[in-house]
Amino acid sequence: MIILSEEHGEARRLASLEAENRHLRALLLAGREAEAQRRRSARLGRAEAARIRAETEARESRYRHAIAELRQSADRQSLLMQEMAHRVKNTLAMVQAIGTQTLRTAASLDAARGALDARLHALAKAHDVLLQDAWTTAPLGRIVASAVALHGGEADRFAVSGPEIALAARAGLTVALLLHELGTNAAKYGALSAPAGRVAITWTIDGAAVEKGPVEAGAFEDAAVGARFRFRWAESGGPSVSPPHRTGFGSRLIERSLVQGFGGRVDLAYPVTGLVLAFEAPLARLAA
Repeated sequence: MIILSEEHGEARRLASLEAENRHLRALLLAGREAEAQRRRSARLGRAEAARIRAETEARESRYRHAIAELRQSADRQSLLMQEMAHRVKNTLAMVQAIGTQTLRTAASLDAARGALDARLHALAKAHDVLLQDAWTTAPLGRIVASAVALHGGEADRFAVSGPEIALAARAGLTVALLLHELGTNAAKYGALSAPAGRVAITWTIDGAAVEKGPVEAGAFEDAAVGARFRFRWAESGGPSVSPPHRTGFGSRLIERSLVQGFGGRVDLAYPVTGLVLAFEAPLARLAA
């Protein structure tokens, strides 16, 4: 009986130890599972945090880029408005000068009205040429062609020759007005008033700039230094001409704009064959 009792006690102790071991193994397994889950959660958390951080950085980058574009657009608009205001101011000043000089030199109010309309029309045509190049430069060939067209533009009456030159906007407008005055004078009193009358319009550049290509505003600056622009209007086949008795709009335009404004020199001659105007100035003053 004693032996059986001891064996029974040992069995119960072993069973208890086995149960305790199973419990410990279960706890250990649960702990490992919990640790694995924690690590998975940590990895997922880091990945999610990285994803959120990347999305946030990308969104902030887009915002910064959009803000920079808005600022650049605002700066461009401000610059455009300033440039437009400057051009409008210059144009209005030119229109005011044209109106003042026209009224001062006209023989009558009707004559002033007709002359003013014609001059403003010539100015508008020159603006059309400038708009084709975004108001940056005025190709002299187009300026001449536009002015010639206002007086018929027949090939047998006009001979035009010269290299391709892009004048600055102000120089282009001044040359357009000069051509208008010369054409109007020729149609009234000079070569264009006679059936056999002819006008030769030529221009050249003394210097190496023309060999390198068109001289645009700011381009070939080194080559343009020292180069001279020479322009010539020569009439033939018309009635005899003589120097005017009084100073008109054209004379004032020549003196104030071509001579004073661009540092040029103008020679007017009245041979029997017809009026000849020769103008020369530093190329850099006209193209800059």
